[in-house]
Amino acid sequence: MVLLATLAVLVAGCSGSGGGDQAPTTTANAPADAEKIPTGITGPDGSRLFTGAGNPWTTPVPDGTAPVAGSDRYVQKLLTERPLVSVNGWTIPVYDADAATPKYTVTASEDHTGHGGWVIPGVPIPANAKPDPQEDGHMVVVDRQAGCVYEFWQARKEGSGWGASWVNATPADGDGIYPDGISARASGLSAGAGLIWPQELAAGEINHALVFAYPYTRSGGPVAPATSSDGTTGGSDALPEGARLRLDPSIDVDSLGLPPAQTVIAKALQKYGMILADTAGGFTLYAASPQSFASFPYPQSWSHDIWKDVSDIPFDKLQVVNDGPQVDKHDGPPITNRCNEAVLQPPLQDGGGGDGGGEDD
Repeated sequence: MVLLATLAVLVAGCSGSGGGDQAPTTTANAPADAEKIPTGITGPDGSRLFTGAGNPWTTPVPDGTAPVAGSDRYVQKLLTERPLVSVNGWTIPVYDADAATPKYTVTASEDHTGHGGWVIPGVPIPANAKPDPQEDGHMVVVDRQAGCVYEFWQARKEGSGWGASWVNATPADGDGIYPDGISARASGLSAGAGLIWPQELAAGEINHALVFAYPYTRSGGPVAPATSSDGTTGGSDALPEGARLRLDPSIDVDSLGLPPAQTVIAKALQKYGMILADTAGGFTLYAASPQSFASFPYPQSWSHDIWKDVSDIPFDKLQVVNDGPQVDKHDGPPITNRCNEAVLQPPLQDGGGGDGGGEDD
C-alpha cells in the first residue's frame, strides 16, 4: 500500500511504519531540562519480552565481529535519510492485559496467509487500548497471565468489538519471530520486539537489539532473523530485511556529549545493534508509543513532533555485520504456536472486520 504524506510518499506494507518529509525536533538551542529523562514512569514495560532460547535480541554482537563486504556502501545509502525515532505516531502502542481484561473474537479483513481467512477468538483488549493514530494503526497487547503478545495492523473499534486488517499472537517468552512471516511487521518480526522503552532510558541501559526501518529494502527475500520481506529495491546498496547493523564498538560514547537518551540508544547500538524490520518512508527507530502511559514518559524535547531527530549519534560509524544469505519466505500453511493455536481459517468474506462484540466466557 502507498500512503501520501503532505510532501512525500510514504512506503508502507503490512506494517509500513511511516516516514516522509518531516521536520523533527532537534537538540539545538533546547533548554537543558528538555533532555531530562523522566522517572517514576507509569505504564507498560516490554523491555524483557522475547528472551527465549535462540532469540536474536538479547545476545550482544561479539566485539570482534568484522563488518561485511560493502558495509560502507550500505551505510552511505542509509544516511541519505535523516536518523529519527518514531515517537508520537507511526509506532507501536502497547497495553497490558490480565485475567479481567475483556476478550474479543478478532477477524482479519485481509488474507496474509494465502490459505483463507484468519479469525482469533479470545483476544484480550483493555478498555483503554487505542491503536496508533496513523494509517497503519499498529497496536500490541501483552497478556501477562497467559504469556502471549497479540499484535494488530490497522486495528479498529467496530461497534462494541474490535477488528483489524491483520492480527496474530506469539509467546512472550519466545523469540519474537513468526517462522511463517505473518506478523504485523513486513519482516515476520513481532511488532512488540526491538522498541525503545522509557523505563530503559530512565535506567540508563537498553539490554536488547533495536529495530529500524528505511525506504531502500532489498528485493529478493529476507535474511535471518527476518522470515518475510516487503523489499522491492534493487542494487548492491539496498539492505535486505533482517540485516543487522551495529555502531562501531571502539567509540567512546560518553565522550561525545550526547543528550542522555541518545547516549543510552548509542550504547545499545554498540552492544546489540539494530535489525532492519520494515520498509518505511524514512530511516527510523521506534519508541513504545507514549499514548500507552499515564503521562509523557520521554524527554520533553521528544514531545513536539511525530519524530525525534537523533542525528547527534554518529550513525556514519555504523557497521553492517549481517546481510545474508537471503532466503525464501515460508511456503505452506501458517505455523501456529500456543498463543494462536485457536485460530480459525474459514474462507475470507468480503468486508471482514471484527465480530462486533465481546465474549462473555
